[in-house]
Amino acid sequence: MRRRSIRFFAVTALIAVPILAGVAWAIGSGRADDAVRDSSRRRETAVLENRREIRDLEGRDGSSALYRIVVPEGASDLVVTAIARRDATPVDLYLRFRAPPDRRRYHAKDAGASAVKMVSIREPKAGTYHVLIRGAHGRYSGISLMASYAPAGSVFKLGMHAHRLYNGGDWNGPESPQPQFNYGVIRDWDISHLHDAAIWKSDGSIKFALVDRVYERHAAHGAKVIKTFGSVPTWASKRPEEPNKQYPSWPGAKSGPRDLDEYEDYVYRFVKHTKDALWAVEGWNEPYACKPERHEFATMTPTELADVQKRVYLATKRVSRDILVFSPAQAYVCGIPIILNARTSDGEPMWKFFDALAWHAYNRSARGNAGPSYAAEVSEVRRHLARAGLPDMPIADTEHGWLAPPKEGGREFYAMSDAEKGEVLHETALLAKSLGVLTVAWYGYENSMLGKPMASAELSRRLQAMYAEFNTR
Repeated sequence: MRRRSIRFFAVTALIAVPILAGVAWAIGSGRADDAVRDSSRRRETAVLENRREIRDLEGRDGSSALYRIVVPEGASDLVVTAIARRDATPVDLYLRFRAPPDRRRYHAKDAGASAVKMVSIREPKAGTYHVLIRGAHGRYSGISLMASYAPAGSVFKLGMHAHRLYNGGDWNGPESPQPQFNYGVIRDWDISHLHDAAIWKSDGSIKFALVDRVYERHAAHGAKVIKTFGSVPTWASKRPEEPNKQYPSWPGAKSGPRDLDEYEDYVYRFVKHTKDALWAVEGWNEPYACKPERHEFATMTPTELADVQKRVYLATKRVSRDILVFSPAQAYVCGIPIILNARTSDGEPMWKFFDALAWHAYNRSARGNAGPSYAAEVSEVRRHLARAGLPDMPIADTEHGWLAPPKEGGREFYAMSDAEKGEVLHETALLAKSLGVLTVAWYGYENSMLGKPMASAELSRRLQAMYAEFNTR
């Protein structure tokens, strides 16, 4: 018996045949498959809901199953994926507008031995799309199927990080050359000289001159700012003698603020001054690993972190309700429950004080050809939210790049040409937008974790194309 359960999931991109006016026919190779057509007539068509996964599908060799999804007017980026578990037999995937597909008649298909199957239509017509999965490679089980699209009015910003751009350079090198592409967001976390610990002075003043210049120059590329409040200066820290392995010159910076009222006032003044440049603010960067005692960029307890997040939220919303507030961004999905379960010292859940859950998806690719599946990663993030009673909370991928080997996927990504890397980025961006991820902020402009766009005309060209194709205002 086929077992079904519903959950969120994510997707990838392979073959996309555009639907032209009047609906174009895509003709597959080989003869018509009578078994598929007969099965299409016999089998009842199941309904797929946007961004909801059907899991653990199984079937006989040569069998098929039909599904359908209704795409509303104005939607974009229709993606359907069928993903086999590791070492499981894959299926073939077909998509057709208005009528059930078969092996000869379809608008998009993905057939072959790969475990991840994906079809996409960038600008789908409004109406019903029919999906067929077929056991063309033997008996199959453990298949996850999902269809997703971005509804009209969806928000998606594709952006990046840059350490030495427009700030005069730093200890690692001179100022970086100007990008030859536009981008929707710049994340102010690793912009040298702009850390909170560097600009918040002991007399209470804030050094805005360089902040203003950097933000203004990024705005010329179409970018709004995600400001990460992720450190405090030693003089304002709770434990000023505490060593800081990431930033040794700022002891105590990871311990959090000594005075929450003082800290909220700092956040308020910063947001008020830069509000026209800001799209979102974010709580602490990568506070924990998988357990709260495994500190990364914070040595606060979850309760202390929740108190800090509350003050970031309250200060920001006092300035403008339109500026989004993201959660502290975990680098490991296994650590997300720490954020969702944390409570303030008054017993309030931390999630009351952010609009979207942020996390970092390193070494994850849409097709699984440069690290594990991004689709599976998004699915796991949303499972954590569902368990916390927050199934509809937005999510934001605020740091996404590829670490070098032995990190999984590193060898594959670093061996790719710039054109191949550009395709991985394009497919991942398409997938993220279709799945409703608010932003993907690539890491980063000057380093090899993204292929070093600063020095690559090909990657710059692809990033400009992605900005034009995916970014929303």
